[in-house]
Amino acid sequence: MKSLTALAILLLGAGLATTATLADDAPATGTAASAPPATLAWAAQHFKDTCSACHGADGAQPTPLPGNPPPIIAGQYRDYLVQALTEYRDGQRQNIIMAPQAKALNNAQIRALAAYISSLPTPLHTLPRPEFGH
Repeated sequence: MKSLTALAILLLGAGLATTATLADDAPATGTAASAPPATLAWAAQHFKDTCSACHGADGAQPTPLPGNPPPIIAGQYRDYLVQALTEYRDGQRQNIIMAPQAKALNNAQIRALAAYISSLPTPLHTLPRPEFGH
């Protein structure tokens, strides 16, 4: 009987963890059921369909726009991308183009997109600083 009770508690705990994950991954507007799965394949397709219009097909050759041109994002740090997309989605960063794009993303999609973008080859490199002997 004790092992049955322990099993019930374990399963209940797993169910609560799953519920918390779904709530965490729900889009800012919408439901988790309507959100596509957050995989690298999804992220690659989303990047191609959405992000590449401004950031370029490879994330390294942004489309020149007047005023505030899009940055090169290929190879950017994953944590930075997660933070930036989350802040655009939640209204902590203001940008007339990025805010609506990020608004539809849930946390898992943001993480997948950040993982994909950070894996792209980048033309940006840290140059050696001669005063530090590099």
